[in-house]
Amino acid sequence: MRAVSQPVVPRDITEKFTQAASKLRTGQLVKDEYFTLFEAVGALEIMDSKMDSGYLSPDENNAQGFEDDYDVMRDLTLEEVVGIMDELLCHEMAWHMGHPLSQTLFTSIYLDRLLWPVPQDLEDANFGRGKAVENNQELGWVHIVLRAYCLGLVKCCDFVHSRVAAEYYYEEEDFVTQLYNRSLLSKFDYELFCNLLDRACAWIDEQSIVDEKMKSAIKVRLEFRHKFLLGLQHGAAAVQTRSTDNFKSCLSMLGTLQESTGLGQPVAESFSVKMQRRLASSVPPRPMVNISIEDALAHLKRLCQDGVDIQEIFNYRGPCNFKVAIWTLLSRKPQPSVYIRSLLQAIIFDRSSIAGTVPIKQFLYDELAEVVLPSSVLLEASVDETEMPSNPRFQIARQMDGFVKRFSQPFVDTIRSACLNRCRIRRNVCHTIVDWDNLQIEAEDLDEQLRTLSDEPPLLLQNGDATYSYPLSSWAYHEKLLQFRLILQLGFELSIYAPEELAGMYWYLSHICSTHLGHIDRIRTFMVAAAKRNLASSPGTKRLAVERQAAFQRSHYLLERLTTQIVAIDAFAISLHALYVVLARHNRVPTASSAQAYSNDRLRYELRMKPFLPITLPELVPYDEYRREARLEGDGDDVVMERATKAIAEARKAWEATLANGAFLQDSRGEAVHAPALEEDWTRDVKDTMRACIGASIAIESVNKALQGSTTTMANVQVNIPETGSKSRWHDWWVVPQVLQGPS
Repeated sequence: MRAVSQPVVPRDITEKFTQAASKLRTGQLVKDEYFTLFEAVGALEIMDSKMDSGYLSPDENNAQGFEDDYDVMRDLTLEEVVGIMDELLCHEMAWHMGHPLSQTLFTSIYLDRLLWPVPQDLEDANFGRGKAVENNQELGWVHIVLRAYCLGLVKCCDFVHSRVAAEYYYEEEDFVTQLYNRSLLSKFDYELFCNLLDRACAWIDEQSIVDEKMKSAIKVRLEFRHKFLLGLQHGAAAVQTRSTDNFKSCLSMLGTLQESTGLGQPVAESFSVKMQRRLASSVPPRPMVNISIEDALAHLKRLCQDGVDIQEIFNYRGPCNFKVAIWTLLSRKPQPSVYIRSLLQAIIFDRSSIAGTVPIKQFLYDELAEVVLPSSVLLEASVDETEMPSNPRFQIARQMDGFVKRFSQPFVDTIRSACLNRCRIRRNVCHTIVDWDNLQIEAEDLDEQLRTLSDEPPLLLQNGDATYSYPLSSWAYHEKLLQFRLILQLGFELSIYAPEELAGMYWYLSHICSTHLGHIDRIRTFMVAAAKRNLASSPGTKRLAVERQAAFQRSHYLLERLTTQIVAIDAFAISLHALYVVLARHNRVPTASSAQAYSNDRLRYELRMKPFLPITLPELVPYDEYRREARLEGDGDDVVMERATKAIAEARKAWEATLANGAFLQDSRGEAVHAPALEEDWTRDVKDTMRACIGASIAIESVNKALQGSTTTMANVQVNIPETGSKSRWHDWWVVPQVLQGPS
């Protein structure tokens, strides 16, 4: 039976398709319900160079088109050796930045010859692969020097790959761990690679007829690779060794290495995208990723510097200081590389302990003692102290052990989430905040039981009612409010909010800060009452009484620091809220007009509040109340601007006080905590916020002049809202508009 097909007449539909598409509104979608995934895959064109890695163009020779004819056995000039080393370094840093190996290092023909077929021993990993290599000076630069460098690079990648893969990361977003059926020589001990690098350096010293400048350039690259390999090998073991000497040595070599980059001569033919055809991959061929040597060295310098500064986190001086140190390091711009963040995850939670020294239970107890329970029987009770199960201290200890088992992991995970990229931090906190809401309810039930066991006396309020401290649920609520604020402030950093939403979101940030300040006042009230009872009873020795008094003073000082910082955030948010309200009233704030076709204020409010919908406390603000407060309905422009003026003045004073308090709290022994690099970063962050305050003051003053001036009106005011990362955006969390006088 013969199949007869009807003739197909192709015609160009570009013009008609463009004309039809132009009639669609922004946001409107057209979908054919019969065009399924099967049809979509069937539409992929075979023999298209963008989709088919086996495709050969007509001008390529069928016999040699699949393979490159580059000869890795040929001798290289010293300039070419330096050029290949620098190009490999660029590809290595591109891999660190998140690009896959198939587009970076695995495009190197030299590396491909070393890694495939998989070598059974290190001697098999050579460019000749069974061929005899002549022992002469020219080939020595390839088979001794370049081979040692390449193998050392592969082992560095092995350490990075194993460290990142062992922690939380996001494939294709943070890092690509796919190896494409290649081995990174993980079965070979790192000392073998160190020996190869040492032998290569010794061989270079024996060469007497070579230009000293070129010898020095090649040798510094080998020495750097050696130190970098040792730094990566130590990895999380640095928690025990407390040594960052290798990364410091790498930093000291980068200057010399950068000065000699101009000596290299690139060998472009030694890298080819055709290598992708030899890799086990299910994705279409992708172009080679090329970054400049300047960008590669800048990324490498930041990585080594972060590796050195991690040492300042090892010295545990209490949970508050520990969290400040971690957040400060991970808030650097640009954000530390995924390797540093993975290494920090291992340091935070190392072998069931924090920073390798503090058990998780002690870490959680230290947090409770700092915030809500200084010198409390709830933290001092131990099962080992009594054998009587009916003893209240025994029962308290058992209840607290259950609390530790339930709360320790979520608490540590909350801290570890700071090691993710900024987008994932916010997304992760949006999920964990619901878990903390449930944890707060569980903690409240536990507080009820512990209250009867500890015989806690009630606190009488002014209206005659009696209330109790509920310390565990108060701490959980405190942690939850911190996460509320982090979600909102990261929203500004990540440019999630449209310009017309800024006024409302800064009002909501102020609302959360006010709620948090009220909660801290409640904690402080019960802490003062507990301190008075402690002084009145004076149990134990005089030394014990002094220690307990010091614990109360330290917690009181911490609450004062928190209050100052939250007041600063609250006042700054109030001022920006008022400023944006006036600008919006006079149509000076850009709006997404095209979005009005398929959205409105109520829907946008529901979208922004989606992370907070399941939360029981604090209750979600109803939309009508939010709309009224966000727009300051009923207040005139002069009242609103007076509010902004007073708030920004208060914010500047509060931020100055925050800066004066310093980055870290004194430890439990009353000693100051010193971490120079992190203190510098923290101080810079606060000063950037103060610069934003000054910018807001100038903008508020400009709007006041425009409202009160006889010649200048709001119609002649131009408003520019700087984007994240721009020089005019002094701090990512504070979107301060630039108000300029000029034609509208």
